[in-house]
Amino acid sequence: MNDRSALVASLSETRMSGNPPRTDAAAPKDLDEALRLQLDVLEALLASGEELAGWKVGLTSERVRERLGREERPFGYLLASGVHKSGERVALEAISPAAGVEPELCFEMGATLPAADVTPEQARDAVARVSAGMEINAFRSDGSSFESLVADDLAQWGIVVGSGGPITADFSSGAVDAVMTCDGREEASARGAEVIDDHFVSLAILANTLGRFGRRLEAGQRVITGSFSAHKVKRPGHWHARFSGVGEVEIHFG
Repeated sequence: MNDRSALVASLSETRMSGNPPRTDAAAPKDLDEALRLQLDVLEALLASGEELAGWKVGLTSERVRERLGREERPFGYLLASGVHKSGERVALEAISPAAGVEPELCFEMGATLPAADVTPEQARDAVARVSAGMEINAFRSDGSSFESLVADDLAQWGIVVGSGGPITADFSSGAVDAVMTCDGREEASARGAEVIDDHFVSLAILANTLGRFGRRLEAGQRVITGSFSAHKVKRPGHWHARFSGVGEVEIHFG
Protein backbone atom coordinates (compact mmCIF):
# COMPACT_ATOMS: atom_id res chain seq x y z
CA MET A 1 0.00 0.00 0.00
CA ASN A 2 1.51 3.35 -1.03
CA ASP A 3 1.34 6.52 1.07
CA ARG A 4 -1.70 7.87 -0.80
CA SER A 5 -3.65 4.63 -0.40
CA ALA A 6 -2.70 4.45 3.27
CA LEU A 7 -3.89 8.02 3.83
CA VAL A 8 -7.20 7.33 2.05
CA ALA A 9 -7.68 4.22 4.18
CA SER A 10 -6.88 6.18 7.35
CA LEU A 11 -9.29 9.01 6.49
CA SER A 12 -12.01 6.50 5.55
CA GLU A 13 -11.66 4.83 8.93
CA THR A 14 -11.61 8.22 10.65
CA ARG A 15 -14.76 9.35 8.82
CA MET A 16 -16.74 6.34 10.04
CA SER A 17 -15.26 5.77 13.51
CA GLY A 18 -14.17 9.21 14.66
CA ASN A 19 -10.71 7.95 15.53
CA PRO A 20 -8.01 10.57 14.90
CA PRO A 21 -6.50 10.57 11.39
CA ARG A 22 -2.85 9.84 10.72
CA THR A 23 -0.54 12.55 11.95
CA ASP A 24 2.54 11.38 10.05
CA ALA A 25 1.10 12.21 6.62
CA ALA A 26 1.70 15.59 5.03
CA ALA A 27 -1.33 17.87 4.84
CA PRO A 28 -2.69 18.49 1.33
CA LYS A 29 -0.70 21.33 -0.21
CA ASP A 30 -3.74 23.23 -1.49
CA LEU A 31 -7.53 23.16 -1.62
CA ASP A 32 -7.76 21.27 -4.92
CA GLU A 33 -5.56 18.49 -3.56
CA ALA A 34 -7.68 18.38 -0.40
CA LEU A 35 -10.88 18.04 -2.43
CA ARG A 36 -9.38 15.30 -4.60
CA LEU A 37 -8.34 13.44 -1.45
CA GLN A 38 -11.83 13.90 -0.01
CA LEU A 39 -13.35 12.39 -3.15
CA ASP A 40 -10.92 9.46 -3.01
CA VAL A 41 -12.14 8.80 0.54
CA LEU A 42 -15.74 9.02 -0.68
CA GLU A 43 -15.02 6.44 -3.38
CA ALA A 44 -13.49 4.12 -0.78
CA LEU A 45 -16.58 4.47 1.40
CA LEU A 46 -18.91 3.83 -1.54
CA ALA A 47 -16.92 0.70 -2.38
CA SER A 48 -17.44 -0.47 1.21
CA GLY A 49 -21.23 -0.21 0.89
CA GLU A 50 -22.01 3.39 1.83
CA GLU A 51 -24.31 5.47 -0.40
CA LEU A 52 -23.97 9.12 -1.43
CA ALA A 53 -26.92 11.22 -0.24
CA GLY A 54 -25.73 14.64 -1.37
CA TRP A 55 -23.37 17.48 -0.50
CA LYS A 56 -22.63 20.35 1.85
CA VAL A 57 -21.21 23.77 0.99
CA GLY A 58 -18.60 25.18 3.36
CA LEU A 59 -17.52 28.74 4.15
CA THR A 60 -20.86 30.26 3.15
CA SER A 61 -20.43 33.04 5.71
CA GLU A 62 -18.47 36.14 4.73
CA ARG A 63 -17.45 36.57 8.36
CA VAL A 64 -15.92 33.08 8.47
CA ARG A 65 -14.15 33.56 5.13
CA GLU A 66 -12.62 36.81 6.38
CA ARG A 67 -11.49 35.14 9.61
CA LEU A 68 -9.81 32.33 7.70
CA GLY A 69 -8.51 34.53 4.91
CA ARG A 70 -10.23 32.38 2.27
CA GLU A 71 -12.49 33.11 -0.68
CA GLU A 72 -13.35 29.54 -1.68
CA ARG A 73 -16.49 27.62 -0.76
CA PRO A 74 -15.36 23.98 -0.59
CA PHE A 75 -17.76 21.06 -0.71
CA GLY A 76 -18.21 18.04 1.50
CA TYR A 77 -20.23 14.88 0.93
CA LEU A 78 -23.27 13.52 2.79
CA LEU A 79 -23.66 9.78 3.33
CA ALA A 80 -27.08 8.10 3.31
CA SER A 81 -26.23 6.41 6.61
CA GLY A 82 -25.98 9.87 8.18
CA VAL A 83 -29.41 11.15 7.11
CA HIS A 84 -31.82 11.31 10.07
CA LYS A 85 -35.51 12.13 10.26
CA SER A 86 -36.69 14.90 12.53
CA GLY A 87 -37.40 13.65 16.04
CA GLU A 88 -34.91 10.79 15.99
CA ARG A 89 -32.55 10.05 18.88
CA VAL A 90 -28.79 9.99 18.33
CA ALA A 91 -26.35 8.58 20.86
CA LEU A 92 -23.69 11.14 21.72
CA GLU A 93 -21.10 8.40 22.18
CA ALA A 94 -21.53 7.55 18.48
CA ILE A 95 -20.19 10.99 17.55
CA SER A 96 -16.51 10.82 18.33
CA PRO A 97 -14.63 12.62 19.74
CA ALA A 98 -16.89 15.69 20.15
CA ALA A 99 -20.21 16.74 18.65
CA GLY A 100 -21.72 19.92 17.29
CA VAL A 101 -25.05 20.85 15.74
CA GLU A 102 -25.99 23.67 13.37
CA PRO A 103 -29.37 24.81 12.00
CA GLU A 104 -29.24 24.78 8.20
CA LEU A 105 -31.62 24.78 5.27
CA CYS A 106 -31.68 21.50 3.39
CA PHE A 107 -32.41 21.58 -0.35
CA GLU A 108 -33.52 18.57 -2.38
CA MET A 109 -32.61 18.73 -6.05
CA GLY A 110 -35.35 18.04 -8.57
CA ALA A 111 -33.10 18.19 -11.65
CA THR A 112 -29.46 17.52 -12.44
CA LEU A 113 -27.46 20.69 -13.07
CA PRO A 114 -24.79 21.16 -15.76
CA ALA A 115 -21.14 20.73 -14.86
CA ALA A 116 -20.19 24.35 -15.61
CA ASP A 117 -21.52 27.90 -15.90
CA VAL A 118 -24.46 27.24 -13.58
CA THR A 119 -26.20 30.44 -12.46
CA PRO A 120 -28.07 31.04 -9.20
CA GLU A 121 -31.28 31.25 -11.23
CA GLN A 122 -30.65 27.82 -12.75
CA ALA A 123 -29.85 26.43 -9.32
CA ARG A 124 -33.10 27.79 -7.90
CA ASP A 125 -35.12 26.33 -10.76
CA ALA A 126 -33.51 22.91 -10.18
CA VAL A 127 -34.56 22.71 -6.51
CA ALA A 128 -37.58 20.52 -5.79
CA ARG A 129 -37.93 21.19 -2.07
CA VAL A 130 -36.47 23.15 0.83
CA SER A 131 -36.70 21.81 4.38
CA ALA A 132 -35.72 22.79 7.87
CA GLY A 133 -32.51 20.95 8.67
CA MET A 134 -29.57 20.52 10.97
CA GLU A 135 -26.02 19.42 10.41
CA ILE A 136 -24.41 17.17 13.00
CA ASN A 137 -20.65 17.67 13.18
CA ALA A 138 -17.94 15.43 14.57
CA PHE A 139 -14.75 17.31 15.42
CA ARG A 140 -12.29 14.64 14.33
CA SER A 141 -9.30 16.84 13.50
CA ASP A 142 -7.56 19.54 15.52
CA GLY A 143 -8.23 22.18 12.87
CA SER A 144 -4.55 23.07 12.52
CA SER A 145 -4.78 22.76 8.73
CA PHE A 146 -7.76 23.99 6.74
CA GLU A 147 -6.84 21.64 3.89
CA SER A 148 -6.80 18.65 6.25
CA LEU A 149 -10.24 19.66 7.53
CA VAL A 150 -11.52 19.71 3.94
CA ALA A 151 -9.98 16.30 3.21
CA ASP A 152 -11.79 14.98 6.31
CA ASP A 153 -15.17 16.09 4.92
CA LEU A 154 -15.39 19.40 6.80
CA ALA A 155 -16.31 17.69 10.09
CA GLN A 156 -19.52 16.30 8.58
CA TRP A 157 -21.19 13.44 10.51
CA GLY A 158 -24.84 13.60 9.54
CA ILE A 159 -27.91 15.71 8.84
CA VAL A 160 -31.44 15.92 10.21
CA VAL A 161 -34.27 16.67 7.78
CA GLY A 162 -37.49 18.25 9.02
CA SER A 163 -40.61 19.76 7.48
CA GLY A 164 -40.64 21.92 4.38
CA GLY A 165 -42.09 22.19 0.91
CA PRO A 166 -41.53 23.34 -2.68
CA ILE A 167 -39.78 26.61 -3.44
CA THR A 168 -42.43 29.29 -3.89
CA ALA A 169 -42.13 32.27 -6.22
CA ASP A 170 -41.77 34.68 -3.29
CA PHE A 171 -39.25 32.59 -1.33
CA SER A 172 -36.24 34.63 -0.25
CA SER A 173 -33.54 32.73 1.59
CA GLY A 174 -32.16 35.97 3.02
CA ALA A 175 -35.47 36.69 4.75
CA VAL A 176 -35.56 33.36 6.61
CA ASP A 177 -35.27 33.70 10.38
CA ALA A 178 -33.83 30.71 12.25
CA VAL A 179 -34.34 30.13 15.98
CA MET A 180 -32.40 27.36 17.71
CA THR A 181 -33.34 26.02 21.16
CA CYS A 182 -31.98 23.35 23.49
CA ASP A 183 -34.37 21.86 26.04
CA GLY A 184 -36.70 24.79 25.42
CA ARG A 185 -34.05 27.47 26.01
CA GLU A 186 -33.20 29.77 23.10
CA GLU A 187 -29.57 29.34 22.08
CA ALA A 188 -29.49 31.56 18.98
CA SER A 189 -31.62 33.45 16.49
CA ALA A 190 -30.50 34.86 13.17
CA ARG A 191 -31.81 36.21 9.88
CA GLY A 192 -30.31 34.60 6.80
CA ALA A 193 -29.12 37.76 5.06
CA GLU A 194 -27.18 38.79 8.17
CA VAL A 195 -25.15 35.60 8.63
CA ILE A 196 -25.03 33.57 5.43
CA ASP A 197 -24.66 33.85 1.66
CA ASP A 198 -27.61 33.61 -0.70
CA HIS A 199 -28.34 29.88 -0.79
CA PHE A 200 -28.88 29.74 -4.55
CA VAL A 201 -25.51 31.41 -5.14
CA SER A 202 -24.02 28.69 -2.93
CA LEU A 203 -25.82 25.96 -4.88
CA ALA A 204 -24.49 27.36 -8.16
CA ILE A 205 -20.95 27.52 -6.78
CA LEU A 206 -21.31 23.91 -5.58
CA ALA A 207 -22.48 22.71 -8.99
CA ASN A 208 -19.64 24.48 -10.78
CA THR A 209 -17.02 23.26 -8.31
CA LEU A 210 -18.25 19.67 -8.51
CA GLY A 211 -18.03 19.95 -12.29
CA ARG A 212 -14.32 20.77 -12.06
CA PHE A 213 -13.83 17.44 -10.33
CA GLY A 214 -15.91 15.38 -12.75
CA ARG A 215 -19.04 15.36 -10.59
CA ARG A 216 -22.58 16.68 -11.00
CA LEU A 217 -25.15 18.03 -8.60
CA GLU A 218 -27.84 15.47 -9.35
CA ALA A 219 -31.60 15.12 -9.03
CA GLY A 220 -32.57 13.52 -5.73
CA GLN A 221 -29.46 14.68 -3.88
CA ARG A 222 -29.77 16.77 -0.73
CA VAL A 223 -27.61 19.82 -0.07
CA ILE A 224 -27.03 21.78 3.12
CA THR A 225 -25.85 25.30 2.42
CA GLY A 226 -24.34 26.59 5.64
CA SER A 227 -25.18 27.31 9.25
CA PHE A 228 -27.25 30.09 10.76
CA SER A 229 -25.48 29.42 14.09
CA ALA A 230 -23.11 26.83 15.55
CA HIS A 231 -23.35 24.92 18.83
CA LYS A 232 -21.23 22.41 20.75
CA VAL A 233 -23.21 19.48 22.14
CA LYS A 234 -21.69 18.62 25.51
CA ARG A 235 -24.56 16.73 27.16
CA PRO A 236 -27.79 14.90 26.27
CA GLY A 237 -30.60 17.19 25.24
CA HIS A 238 -33.41 18.06 22.83
CA TRP A 239 -32.45 20.50 20.08
CA HIS A 240 -35.10 22.23 17.98
CA ALA A 241 -34.83 24.70 15.10
CA ARG A 242 -37.59 26.74 13.48
CA PHE A 243 -37.12 28.45 10.12
CA SER A 244 -39.70 31.11 9.25
CA GLY A 245 -41.67 30.27 6.13
CA VAL A 246 -39.97 26.87 5.81
CA GLY A 247 -40.56 24.49 8.72
CA GLU A 248 -39.19 22.93 11.88
CA VAL A 249 -36.72 20.19 12.80
CA GLU A 250 -35.63 18.51 16.02
CA ILE A 251 -33.15 15.93 17.27
CA HIS A 252 -32.60 14.24 20.63
CA PHE A 253 -29.02 13.61 21.72
CA GLY A 254 -28.81 10.90 24.36
